[in-house]
Amino acid sequence: MQPFRVALCQVRAYDLEDAETNLENLLRALDEAGAAGAQLVALPECAYPAYYVRDADPYSRPGVRPYAEVLGMFAERARRYGYWLAAGMAVPHAGGTLTNSGVVISPEGERVGRYDKSFLWHFDNTWFERGRAFPVFDAGFCRFGVLICADGRQPEVARMLAVNGAEVIVDLTAWVSWGRTPGELTTTQCEYLMPVRAFENGAWVVAADKWGPEDGSIIYAGRSSVFDPAGVSRVCGPSDRDAVIVYDLEPMAGTPVPRRPALYGALTRPTETLGALALETQPLVPAEAGWRVGVVPGEGAFDASELARRFAALRAQDVDLVVAAGLPGGAGWEDGLAVLERAAREHGGGIVAGIAANGAGPRQFAALVTADGVTLHQATHGEGLALGETNAILVPTPVGNVGVLAGAEGFVPEVPRALALDGADVLAWTAFEPHPMLERVARARADENRVYCAVAWPGGGLVTNPDGAMLTAVPAGTGVAMAASGSCMFSRWKDRAPRTHVIRDRVPEAYGPLTR
Repeated sequence: MQPFRVALCQVRAYDLEDAETNLENLLRALDEAGAAGAQLVALPECAYPAYYVRDADPYSRPGVRPYAEVLGMFAERARRYGYWLAAGMAVPHAGGTLTNSGVVISPEGERVGRYDKSFLWHFDNTWFERGRAFPVFDAGFCRFGVLICADGRQPEVARMLAVNGAEVIVDLTAWVSWGRTPGELTTTQCEYLMPVRAFENGAWVVAADKWGPEDGSIIYAGRSSVFDPAGVSRVCGPSDRDAVIVYDLEPMAGTPVPRRPALYGALTRPTETLGALALETQPLVPAEAGWRVGVVPGEGAFDASELARRFAALRAQDVDLVVAAGLPGGAGWEDGLAVLERAAREHGGGIVAGIAANGAGPRQFAALVTADGVTLHQATHGEGLALGETNAILVPTPVGNVGVLAGAEGFVPEVPRALALDGADVLAWTAFEPHPMLERVARARADENRVYCAVAWPGGGLVTNPDGAMLTAVPAGTGVAMAASGSCMFSRWKDRAPRTHVIRDRVPEAYGPLTR
């Protein structure tokens, strides 16, 4: 990758009936991007003719110009200014089908490729066909891939682009939103999902969004953004007006945790075989499905007696599962597990403890302790560690199925994804050190999988619900254990919107590169 300039065309949303006014505004934005010297330009999702197209034949409506004519106008702008263009468009196909696509045009004005949205959102399913390929385009100064809006909610999509060689991920989006005023409009995608996509893949992410209402019932957040490979927001646009966001990207090495594809076989298993789907149809009694989970920040070295004491105190407050920070184990740490097991037998409930130990090289462990015994898991990811060869574990407990994550495993999207596919209700993540992305990654893991996430680290901890919202967090510097309530009713409900299912709407047959 070489330094280059990107322009994100944030434009007002228009109804389908206002396609001509919309087109004039899109061309104006493309002119502004060209005048700014952009080398890569992005138009939002379905910039033309509209996002809410109502059926699979929007180009037959009065006032909507033919697709080829509009594509030609966009190509002329790319050729005139000499930039690469990724344009969000509703693309018609022979046979009457329609795709929600990012059309890629070269500086010579040639259409060089197209990406079709893979994770269709709500009424997308009514008129768009699902995409199943993840192309990457070589612009010379960078290799970039395109994803579209809700694709950012599926970790496999950005991961496929990164594995296919993308250094920059271009998000053509229409982030739906809400807010008490237009100036307060925002979106979870801007707040944590897309920063996490950048961080976990070590890639720049640039997002071009619409703003304002469409069809009197949808409103978009604006907030067109640039996120660097560390997940840091470099620039964020307004929520209530047109803007061409111009930013100069530069080479920057991200630090994603190295992948271990041989461990990720669950990602390509046929959907109908997944444990999460079997749980959807199992009856639950609401009065019996609730539970409480707590996080203990911890400090110093692993002290089983102290952790057992804190566990007993939390059990007295009806906490069913305690997730403790990962701490150095020291000599004889294994004996401490028996102390925790006795506490679990005496008080009921469960404990997840993290222990860093030396032996045949430095290792990190997560121990899930219940009255039934100790299940020990060795971390499979992490720099400088002797790594385990067994996937992160899923254990039935009184709070449902608990997926146990040790150390860096939570940062690798494939690991918690596999646990969710197998039927996790809670991700219990014991982390061994603070990290600036921990909160956002935990929220993303919950949101993308529709599960609870409880993570504890030295000095902190938090619990999220399956929407990625924070339920509780340890106040900084207090060392206080915090707890929140949950229910398997919500972790087993995998719909993000009508006809939008985080498990069923994956395309595992297309994810082969993730496991090779």
